Amino acid sequence: MLSHTEKLRVRWVDTDASGRIHYTAAFRYFEIAEWELMRQAGFPLSDHRKISGLPRVNVSATFYAPLFVDEPIEVKVWVERIGTTSMTFAGEIHRAGERCVSGSITAVFVNSHDQPQPIPEAIRHALGS
Repeated sequence: MLSHTEKLRVRWVDTDASGRIHYTAAFRYFEIAEWELMRQAGFPLSDHRKISGLPRVNVSATFYAPLFVDEPIEVKVWVERIGTTSMTFAGEIHRAGERCVSGSITAVFVNSHDQPQPIPEAIRHALGS
């Protein structure tokens, strides 16, 4: 399945008072890489209304090593599973080759009434290749 790696840097706003990454920043980093993966698949953020809603229904992260302000990181995401109405993205954040965070995000495709709907075939095909 499709994957994407995004090179970022830990920003001051993403840290707590100790200069370590705040746990919520990991999810922002995963989302940045996820949207770049969607762009790579032919579904850029500017077209988000074409894919209805994509709310997150489950998120998790495991932290193995702290990340500090201004450190360069690589955020890799990939499609781990594509179901009928939902898909799960998995990801890892690395610093200098060391895995610091791993996680997953499950999102459900919904219609304008927030009811689950089948994942469009074009998206399923693009992300599954």
